[in-house]
Amino acid sequence: MTRSPTRRSLVLAALAVPALARAQAAWSPDRPVRLVVPFAPGGSQDVLGRLFAQAVSQSVGQNIVVENRAGAGGILGAQEVARAAPDGHTLLLATAGQLTIAKAIGRRLSYDPIADFAPIIHLSDSPVALVVAPNLPPRDIAGLLAFLRAAPQPVPYASTGIGTNTHLIMEDLKARERLNVEHVPYRGAAAAFNDLAAGRIALMFVSVPSVLAVTGGQFRVLGVTSRARFPATPEVPTLIEGGVRDFEASIWTGLAAPAGTPAPVVERWRAEFARALGSEAVKPRLEGLGATANGAGPAEFGALLREDLARWTRVAAPLALQLD
Repeated sequence: MTRSPTRRSLVLAALAVPALARAQAAWSPDRPVRLVVPFAPGGSQDVLGRLFAQAVSQSVGQNIVVENRAGAGGILGAQEVARAAPDGHTLLLATAGQLTIAKAIGRRLSYDPIADFAPIIHLSDSPVALVVAPNLPPRDIAGLLAFLRAAPQPVPYASTGIGTNTHLIMEDLKARERLNVEHVPYRGAAAAFNDLAAGRIALMFVSVPSVLAVTGGQFRVLGVTSRARFPATPEVPTLIEGGVRDFEASIWTGLAAPAGTPAPVVERWRAEFARALGSEAVKPRLEGLGATANGAGPAEFGALLREDLARWTRVAAPLALQLD
C-alpha cells in the first residue's frame, strides 16, 4: 500500500530544495585554474585574459593561470580545452575564430565547436571599423557603397587573412550590397595599412584597437559595425546609420568550458566573470582595448554561437576557400 506524504514530510522536502541549490551553487575551485588563451602573449586577447584572471583570482581565492596555446588560428587552444576534464578547472577564453569561423570555412577540427563546449558568458565585443585609402573619393558610407557598385573594375580590398573576421565581414557586405570589390589577403594589419596609405588598396575592415593604435592619416575611418556608435570613436557613424540595414558585426570574446561541466560550476564562473566585468580593475581597461562589456549568460552566449556559425557558413559557402 502506497502511503501519501504527510504535511511534515512535504514541508521538509520543500525546505531541502533551496538548501540543495545553495550547496550546489557553493562550488569553488580547489586548485589553480587554467585559463587557456588560444593566442600568443602580448595581443589584445592575451591582455584581456590576464586582466580577467587577476580580477577573478582574487574573488575565488584560487590562482587563475593564463596558458597561451597559440597556433592554427586558435584551434590548438580550443582543442586543449575540449579534451580537458569538465570539472571547472580548465576554461577557454574564446573568440569566433575557434568556435564559429573555423568550422564555417571548412577547417578540419578534432572538436565540434557547439557540442564540445559549455558556453559560460559573453564577455565583450569589439566592433570592426571600415577604413578607406586617403585618396579614395567617397567621404561617407553611402557614397562609398554607390562608388563600389558602379566601379567598372573590381576595387581591391584588404583583409588580415583568408577566412578571418575581416575577410568574411567584407564578403557579407559585398553580397548584401552587390559591391564590385576584390579580395587581397595580407598576413596582418600592418602590411595592409602600408598599401592602404599608398593607395594600392582601397578599403578594408579592421579591428577598432588597430585603428586606435595608428596615427598619421594613413586612412580615413568611415564607419563601425556596432549597432550604436562606439564610445572610443563617437564621431564615427555606424554602417546602419550609413544605410546598410541591420548590418552588425563584432570581434567578440567569451568564456567556455568543456561540455559536461556541471551547471553549478558554469553558474559560479558566470557570476565571477560578470562581477569582474563591472569592477574597477576591468571596466576602465576595456575601452582602451577597443571593447565594450557584454555579460550575457550561457543561454544567450550559446545562441550567439549558433547564429554566428550559421551566418559565416552562409557567407563562406560560395567563396570556395583554399585553406592551408
